[in-house]
Amino acid sequence: MHSGFYTIASGMLTRQRELDTIGNNLSNLQTPGYRSDRIVTSAFELGLLQQQEGGTERILSDGGSPVTIVGDSVTVMTGGDFQSTGRTLDIAIGGDGFFNVQGQDGTTYLTRNGQFTVDDQGYLTLAGMGRVLGQGGPLMVGSDQVSVDATGNVYNAAGALVGTLSITRQADNTVLEKMDNGAFTAPQGAVNAQGYTIYQGVLERSNVDMNQELTSFISAQRAFQTCSSALQMIDDLDQKAASKIAAIQ
Repeated sequence: MHSGFYTIASGMLTRQRELDTIGNNLSNLQTPGYRSDRIVTSAFELGLLQQQEGGTERILSDGGSPVTIVGDSVTVMTGGDFQSTGRTLDIAIGGDGFFNVQGQDGTTYLTRNGQFTVDDQGYLTLAGMGRVLGQGGPLMVGSDQVSVDATGNVYNAAGALVGTLSITRQADNTVLEKMDNGAFTAPQGAVNAQGYTIYQGVLERSNVDMNQELTSFISAQRAFQTCSSALQMIDDLDQKAASKIAAIQ
């Protein structure tokens, strides 16, 4: 088979992954705190991402390894804009760090999504994920009439301190593994975050740039179509060559 076939087919697979990734980013445009993904399609783009994010430790691969290979999926950790909502249970982190949420299976998820609710047992909860952790375990707030100060102390409707939000960061971001729900898990290395500020009545928006995603989508779609046309051309040439050889024999 023509050697160019494999090169072009590889390019098509990369572009298909890029299209899938862009689609997922756009579907999470309104997800608070969501971090967008990118498919690195060139060594130049890899270097540019590293420069924008302050080094490879700010870029995550989909497998949790340092980013070194063109074609890898990476998560861009740049923060999203803040949006004032006035809702008591909307909370944002200013600075580095993640909220800690305990899933039903006991897994601790790390997320920047602070769009919390209160479950029927009175625990502060992130819908679809689990209970929000304080430094002493899940936070029992009783109702949605809570107040949260800048350091993360949580007070109930009576003004009593019920706990402090657990805000952690990773010493090495490359160990983070992104989950389907947009949160992260990490096997090790979590430490208490420092120097952050908690904002109540505020949400951090996703860092998805719709204009950039749409531009990338058009570019990736054109590249995919070009690869497809090239594959068809190679296939036609191979068939013609085979026909000529058969005629000679």
